[in-house]
Amino acid sequence: MEAKANIIRKYAEAKPESKVDIICKYYPQIDGIINARIAGMKYIIWEEIEKNRKADHGDLGVRVQSSNGYSDPTGKEGCFRADLENAIRCCDFSGDILDGLEHPEKIIEEAHILKEMKEIQHLYNLQIACLMGEERCLFEKYLNKEMNLTDIASSCGIEYHSAVKKITKIRDYVNREVTEILEVTSCQVGTN
Repeated sequence: MEAKANIIRKYAEAKPESKVDIICKYYPQIDGIINARIAGMKYIIWEEIEKNRKADHGDLGVRVQSSNGYSDPTGKEGCFRADLENAIRCCDFSGDILDGLEHPEKIIEEAHILKEMKEIQHLYNLQIACLMGEERCLFEKYLNKEMNLTDIASSCGIEYHSAVKKITKIRDYVNREVTEILEVTSCQVGTN
């Protein structure tokens, strides 16, 4: 199994046609890849911000309440993490959400990549939905690894090489449709 970071890196460096191929190849995993990377980014960001905050304040890990105000560090962290996830998913880093990071531009760039992956996955799903009944059903089952080519051949009453041709034809059609849209719109990372 290929590491999520490698898949994201390959995607970021790819041309539109290759991006679509990556979405197709990892179709059932794309949501998990995106969600896992966002969770990792949130953890890394929070830890770096906390480390820098403690270093700036000379914090030795001991907290002393110095005012009569209400202090809720757990609530503050929860709100921050929710805001951070929303910022990453929407690529909206306005305000001070990334204050305290050494290289916020890397976070912003990766967020744009993940957002684009999600958008292309959605576009891919819409193109699949345009397929006619049996083709759509077979292709979705093939993409989701519910059926392999042998299963498809058996269920359609055709030979294995005919099943390969059938799925290849459907995949090429869907990939071509999505690629054409990407090329026309000049979809590039960070151009939202």
